[in-house]
Amino acid sequence: MTTSPEKTETHHHFLAGLADQGRYAHEFARAGRTQEAVEHLAAIEGLAAAYRMAVGKWESEAIHLHFSLSYSTHMVLPRTLLQSMPDAWQARFVALIDEMDEAFRHVPQPEAYKVEAAVEREVSDLTELERKQLGIVADWYRGEEPPENLSEADLAEWRAEHENPDGPEYSDQTAREMRGDERVLLPVADPVPHYNRGRTRIEPRLDGGQ
Repeated sequence: MTTSPEKTETHHHFLAGLADQGRYAHEFARAGRTQEAVEHLAAIEGLAAAYRMAVGKWESEAIHLHFSLSYSTHMVLPRTLLQSMPDAWQARFVALIDEMDEAFRHVPQPEAYKVEAAVEREVSDLTELERKQLGIVADWYRGEEPPENLSEADLAEWRAEHENPDGPEYSDQTAREMRGDERVLLPVADPVPHYNRGRTRIEPRLDGGQ
């Protein structure tokens, strides 16, 4: 199979872009400007994918690899950011989504999902207020309760005698035991602005632009 000069030139264009982006990333990294270096790495990933697509060398299990070591079962994409991308990009994205919807029309789907912004925290790092917010109980005394009507000094002595030296035992609202290093989601305000009926736009940084 031969490749036309026009296609070969396009392939070379992708590789030249990869070289440029790699050089920029290296220069920013040496200057200690990590964020800019990472942005150029993202551009490198996009150009590498485009080159593979152009030469017909698809990366197997690309979705699985994209999730890396995450245990996430879903990908959440903010509508505001999607509608801020260029029109041509949006058209390609919607076409792919429609293609996937058609391919799995026979698979039962939930009527809706509930999505909210959150941060990940280990159970042992939660404050008392945060545990209460999530319905998590920290038991320092292996299920024992102090006797009633103890003085403050006697209560402190009881706690010192009965406190678990290995730390508290955690459980959720269903009484399921939880490990201290188990990660949970703590709801926070969404930093991405509301899509506002298609009107909100955020300028994207394309091709590693600053």
